[in-house]
Amino acid sequence: MNKKHWLNFCKDVGEKVFVKVQEYLEKEERKKFVRYGYGGDKTLLLDEIIEKLIIDELKSTKKSFELITEEMGIKTFGEKPEAIIVVDPIDGSNNMKFGLPFVATSIAVGNLSGTMKGIEVGYVKNVINGDSYYSIKGEGAFKNNKKIQVNKERTGCVLVDVVKNRRENFRRLIDFGENFPFVRMLGSGCLGTCFVAEGAVDGYLWLNAKRTIDHAATQLILREAGGIMKTIEGTDFVDMKIAFDYDNSVIVASDLDVYNKIKSVLK
Repeated sequence: MNKKHWLNFCKDVGEKVFVKVQEYLEKEERKKFVRYGYGGDKTLLLDEIIEKLIIDELKSTKKSFELITEEMGIKTFGEKPEAIIVVDPIDGSNNMKFGLPFVATSIAVGNLSGTMKGIEVGYVKNVINGDSYYSIKGEGAFKNNKKIQVNKERTGCVLVDVVKNRRENFRRLIDFGENFPFVRMLGSGCLGTCFVAEGAVDGYLWLNAKRTIDHAATQLILREAGGIMKTIEGTDFVDMKIAFDYDNSVIVASDLDVYNKIKSVLK
């Protein structure tokens, strides 16, 4: 697998996605419900449009690959796949619906092992402001061509997202305000993790995450930036399989001390 080829592909597609999203920012039709995606979430019109754009670009490469997307599920293109490609067309669909600026597209490219450890290229595009985060395994993490790393100095800020069981989970967060000076909820797992990777915040807690595929690109970017991603039980995300059937909470942290603090404060 040519990793540089795939990163360049991701960058090119990311720019096309950004342009397409800009066309729809002021259009009410972007909010239109189309169907339920393979992962169980609502697919809005813009989700479908961006997924089709990415798939068409992938087909144009004439390469064989296995594609995994939140909307479509799992599909093989060609006879002998050379890579697994994991796509989340629009992460933060509700933010897009409400007009909030935390929306991203993510693409991960990996070998055929079907594991997070096998991910070789990770790419995230903020489709609102155009920022790009990306990494090739073993070569560091970057934002807009500038190398990034987690912040070893404490910002005092952590991010939290609650996917389901909201009443119970908000009770579990009751002590966060006393232990962290700044707590924010942004509604985009991709960008939340990237903000840890670039050192903007100390950590990110994602309660009751639904799918490991949501983290495929960002877990690589984070690790290359020096951060860690683990489940509440302590399983390193690099050891996880790429899957839909997943129900666990994930802690993204700049280091082990931040991970342990978030875990200890959580009820």
